[in-house]
Amino acid sequence: MKTKDVLIASLGIIISVFLLYITFRDIDFYKIGSLLKMTDYRFVALFLVSTFFEMFFRALKWYLILKINVEGIKFWDVFKFAIVGLGINNILPFRIGELTKMFLVSSFYSVSKTMVLSTVFVERTIDTIILFSLFLLYSEFGNINIIVDPAIILSILVVAVIVIFIFFIYADRILNFSYFKKLKISHPKLHSTLVKIKNGGRCFKNLKFTFLILFYGIVQWNFDVLNNYFMAKALDIDVIDYFKSAMTVFAGSISASIPSMPGYFGNYEYAISRVCMTWGVDKDVSIAFPTLIHIITYVVITVAAIVFIYSLGLNFKKIINISKGKK
Repeated sequence: MKTKDVLIASLGIIISVFLLYITFRDIDFYKIGSLLKMTDYRFVALFLVSTFFEMFFRALKWYLILKINVEGIKFWDVFKFAIVGLGINNILPFRIGELTKMFLVSSFYSVSKTMVLSTVFVERTIDTIILFSLFLLYSEFGNINIIVDPAIILSILVVAVIVIFIFFIYADRILNFSYFKKLKISHPKLHSTLVKIKNGGRCFKNLKFTFLILFYGIVQWNFDVLNNYFMAKALDIDVIDYFKSAMTVFAGSISASIPSMPGYFGNYEYAISRVCMTWGVDKDVSIAFPTLIHIITYVVITVAAIVFIYSLGLNFKKIINISKGKK
């Protein structure tokens, strides 16, 4: 591992440990224990069902993005690859799970790594747009003050979506401009990479696929909101309705973008607990809420990833090698 990577990993651990300390200091563990005893496990069961469907639609969205570029690709393989990627993110730093699932598709279906990576880029771009859009819409529907003007941000998002779609739809023509033709001669590898990245967005040339990808993305994120809503119901936190649950999902997603230890522990609990406290939720309850969500999700995803790794005829050592681009 390079010195730079060691420093970044160390910084992430330091940030996570610091946020864990800030979050859990002076906490009443006896009170949290009593709260857990009173948990309505019917809603925890619904939480688990919702988590499955979130993963299902997450994989279905990526499957459609891949389908046009990878002949014969199977949905359940994509589902397994996606879960393995999330599980690796829980164990290893640098969100290396994103590379893991890229290499898995490339290895199992003998396709370009760059092309698969471009589909991951497209998937993440769609996720970002949908997440921000739902955040703005649900804050408006729920009368939640988010400081910024939702209309302005939504307008920017609409423009961004149009630009992205135009790029991918007309990428072939764009790459035929004289500048890119010269680039093909002067920097053939760079030009080849741009072509492969462009191929990741070929799905947008099909109106049906475009609609389904966006629809599945919206459904996926709403199941994520349902996860948090069911947990709030399980802990009897009446203040947190469906729209506020969406705000906690957004806070948790933003926290995961900050350097942290694998699994995003500390960042996630700190971000969501602080949001809940602004709504008047008791401090101990505010901390128990994201902690329970995080631990259950972490265990479920990690265990499922381990099962899928072995069902694919692999083991952890092979997964590490695949993540590094080795056979």
